[in-house]
Amino acid sequence: MEVGGAYAHRFHDLLNFLELRTLIVTDIDSVKPNAERKRNACPVAEGLYTSNACLKDWFEAEVTPAQLLAKTSAEKTRGLRRIAYQIPEGNEPGPSGRSFEDAFILANLDRFQLGQGDVASLAYEHAADQKKSAFALKYAIDDTNWNVPRYIAEGLRWLAVGAPVVDTQMAARTMAAVVEVVGEAVAAEGGQGDA
Repeated sequence: MEVGGAYAHRFHDLLNFLELRTLIVTDIDSVKPNAERKRNACPVAEGLYTSNACLKDWFEAEVTPAQLLAKTSAEKTRGLRRIAYQIPEGNEPGPSGRSFEDAFILANLDRFQLGQGDVASLAYEHAADQKKSAFALKYAIDDTNWNVPRYIAEGLRWLAVGAPVVDTQMAARTMAAVVEVVGEAVAAEGGQGDA
């Protein structure tokens, strides 16, 4: 199911109740205040905040992009849920995208003519010029030989592990104990009778 980033956090309780292993893929959405103190989109390295409601709910309201980039796999996992957002691309800590599009560009630098300069800023600017649906369709249908951005690959590897293995003998013993307790409760209730 796809849910916009502003609403994904509203499903956490339902997902916990249903015990569904869930990967939440979202954007880091870095922002910084302008002269009027309004928060505007910016490259991750310049960001002071995130505008992503799901990330703020998962961590804390004032979490910074730098703090997000430092989060461990354990901090990104809660029970059967895991959150994935842009992380630095490359073997060494490299630049990080703000959105899927610039993360995709950073993961596939050989496919894009960015010019000279700070590669993260150039990828951010190039991504801003793209139409999201056209960009996604091009690389989903027409041009399929590309590298998956690290944050998506990391999240999919977590999801592929599957649900924890259930100890069937322990589950059987637990069920037997529950049935016994319920049976005793029903027998006790039946023994009291209704007048």
